[in-house]
Amino acid sequence: MATEIKPENEETAGAPEGEQWVALPTADFEQMIQKAARAAVAEYKKQEEKDRKQNKYHNTFMLMKCYRDAAFHIENAISDGEQLELAGMTDEQQRTYLESIRRSRFKTLIMTAHIDKAVEEIERRRKAADREVEYKAFEMYFMQGMDYAKIAEELDTGNSTPRRWITAIINELSVLLWGMDEDKIR
Repeated sequence: MATEIKPENEETAGAPEGEQWVALPTADFEQMIQKAARAAVAEYKKQEEKDRKQNKYHNTFMLMKCYRDAAFHIENAISDGEQLELAGMTDEQQRTYLESIRRSRFKTLIMTAHIDKAVEEIERRRKAADREVEYKAFEMYFMQGMDYAKIAEELDTGNSTPRRWITAIINELSVLLWGMDEDKIR
């Protein structure tokens, strides 16, 4: 790669102080651009993978935070016309409204059943490994709505221990709920 540093002349006279011009053969310049482009694409893919992993964790965490509300919805959704007077609505409007609630309730029922199976597997694994206290912390946080400090106090652990246990379970639960990315297998 041949480079030439040009001294200041009339071409570089307007450039900021200390700036120099470098002359490169076109092939070297194109090679440098391609190398920079490959590096940028590699960095983009790396960031994309990191974001995908964080999104999976975030989605699992938020799903578990909403679990109790979803269970409430299943038990209490008004999906029968006899449960509620829909005054001022036509029969068609009532039918549409009730069908919408039924669909929502059914989708929630399927998702909570999927969550229940995955959580049962987490509990089974923790019991088999004699680490039931980790599952207990998970259950206290998501099913009972306790905060980390209260869990640490109840389980007589360090303050950051419940968060660590719950994070590990959420990571494991993410795979059980969403499956694996093909990139992870390679």
